[in-house]
Amino acid sequence: MPRCDHAVFRVADLDRSVEFYLRLLPAELVSRRQGKDRWRSEVATLRPAGQQDFVIILIMARRVRWLLWLFHHLVSRQTRSSEHFGFACDSLAELEQRAQLARELGARIQEPVTRVEEKEGWLLEVIDPDGNAIEWTYGFSHG
Repeated sequence: MPRCDHAVFRVADLDRSVEFYLRLLPAELVSRRQGKDRWRSEVATLRPAGQQDFVIILIMARRVRWLLWLFHHLVSRQTRSSEHFGFACDSLAELEQRAQLARELGARIQEPVTRVEEKEGWLLEVIDPDGNAIEWTYGFSHG
């Protein structure tokens, strides 16, 4: 059976995004490399703590990164799509700790810790420096 082993987001500032995710998740930097494509992409691979079989890949296309910045600033996230990283917490206290850390890092809280009745759980949604969403849940039923 295939399994999900990675997720990819494009970012406008790779250094800023790597530092943000290393602290917020937390995660470790697995690798960082210069791509050989025509966009002069730089790629960083991060492994969230406790997730040996899953990595997050951040890509910055150096030659056109201003387009990503423009897109994220002119088009609302809900209009773009519902794409996001989703992490499950083991407790409501852990969810609240994620919210506090996100605030300390200056992240935008899109949806504060909120009870979601139809999902039978709690939700926190944070927006990273590039406008990508990170969602933490506790007690969610994804069915």
